Amino acid sequence: MLVIFALLGVGFGSWLGRLPGLRDHLGASTLQMSWLGLALALGSLTGLVFAGRTVSWLGPRRTLTIGITGQAIALPAAMILLWFGLTVPGVICLVLYGLNFGTSDVAMNVSGASAERALGKPRMPQLHGAYSLGSVSAMGLSALAESAGIIVPVHVGVTYAVILVVALFALRALPVGNTGGDGALEGEAAPSAHTGPTTHTGPVPVVAQADTSHAPSLRTYSPWRHPRILVIGLIAMSMSLAEGAASDWLPLALIDGRGFTNETGALVLGAFFVSMTVTRLSGSMILARFGRVLVLRAGAVLVILGLVSVIAIPFSWAAAVGAILWGVGCAFGFPIGISAAADNPETATRDVAAVSAIAYTAFLLGPMSFGFLGEHIGLLQAFWSLAVFAAIVGLTARVAREPEAAPAMSR
Repeated sequence: MLVIFALLGVGFGSWLGRLPGLRDHLGASTLQMSWLGLALALGSLTGLVFAGRTVSWLGPRRTLTIGITGQAIALPAAMILLWFGLTVPGVICLVLYGLNFGTSDVAMNVSGASAERALGKPRMPQLHGAYSLGSVSAMGLSALAESAGIIVPVHVGVTYAVILVVALFALRALPVGNTGGDGALEGEAAPSAHTGPTTHTGPVPVVAQADTSHAPSLRTYSPWRHPRILVIGLIAMSMSLAEGAASDWLPLALIDGRGFTNETGALVLGAFFVSMTVTRLSGSMILARFGRVLVLRAGAVLVILGLVSVIAIPFSWAAAVGAILWGVGCAFGFPIGISAAADNPETATRDVAAVSAIAYTAFLLGPMSFGFLGEHIGLLQAFWSLAVFAAIVGLTARVAREPEAAPAMSR
């Protein structure tokens, strides 16, 4: 699963990394480029909304095979069409890319959460660390491709050809079969408090088994009517908003609000990404030692401290320190949200899909919201709103606590 997470990060990072080159070639305005981002976001959100039923029907492996193949066709096709001025079909391909990406995102998170639950140990931060590492690496490769004069369609096409080949080999390691809606593969017993999956041959971990004696029928169950899932989605969304705001606006905010050079702004953003990635890669050890609730609360405090340092202290060193604190603080929000959503194996697939959909609204609405606020009060001052969301995470963190029957998850 580490390979799959990293590959999806490389794919999406390649799209982000070549956006400036595409904009320059098209001579497009910021508003026109925003329409491209909106098309992709709407496709992703549509995929997320229906992903629960899709993954339950096809299973994670088949869903990922179809989804990654769809991405490998749709994004290069979109780049070719847009490059040659065929805007409408290009935008349609972007929507299809987003649809496949959103569905694949849920499938890989369901598979990762199922493996985490079976092992009885935190693994989601490492998996999302691989995704972040893939994204950052792809942006570096995009910069090299730009400097080498490789046009966007060629770069994206070759990248996705490699992703598809590697992914198809990596997916062979995943079990085949449907999830049946309960997070356990067809033909495999769902994890229990005493046994774990029947295919497990190593030491038997202690794994949570949710109380399903009063669980609703899966045919009628909807995570959107479950308060716990909605609050977990809010936690994941709040930290995703903190992550997305830094990715989209931090360099520009420092350049416009502090007079930083372009290079310094980029270095501060690099400090944010590196700190977040390193934290996620070491997240299993941290979560095993301190547990979800304490980690979320500490993360909320670090995000607030980082925001204060970036916004209120007018020195480059303070911005760098603040960016590091900010990155460390928001690193665990989304991975913990996915793990908490998957605590009940009976409804894990649909719960993970719902939390993902809620969290990804931050990426859909966040850039537009901050752009609007930035126009009126300045981007640096707009960052104060993130402190409110961080405080909400601190206050609601207990909702994401580990099931009482799973002490291995909190040791």
